[in-house]
Amino acid sequence: MIVNPLVGRYSFRYNLCMYCPVCFQDNLKLRSTGVVKISFNGKSRNTSLFPYNLTKDSPADLDKKMRERIVDFMNWYREFQNKAVLEKFEALSSDFQCTNNCKIDYLHTKISVVGLMFKFDQIKKMIEEEAQKHNIETKITKA
Repeated sequence: MIVNPLVGRYSFRYNLCMYCPVCFQDNLKLRSTGVVKISFNGKSRNTSLFPYNLTKDSPADLDKKMRERIVDFMNWYREFQNKAVLEKFEALSSDFQCTNNCKIDYLHTKISVVGLMFKFDQIKKMIEEEAQKHNIETKITKA
């Protein structure tokens, strides 16, 4: 695997090919630019989206963007009267492309970037730190 020094620690799975949902070949790759949407227990805000550019954003920039979205969600969620324990976290993107140029239904196809752009343990640590600051209980586990 060729490691792009600009991508840093996120390159550990960046060039990974996955199965295309159309042709079922091992040709689906994450685009270098796109948008990630985060949600907790299926809940998200309009502000839960953030753009990425893996050729320009440093790992610190991507961490900052992710943390900002997590903080924004926690600030919103702490105002809920009946808060459920946050057990499920998703970071999804439709910015994938098949090298066979398949026409993928991007409206309904969302693929997790956890394990591709972000390490699960790093995200879990961010969530736990921010949840503790906002008095929100979490039990995030790897899916």
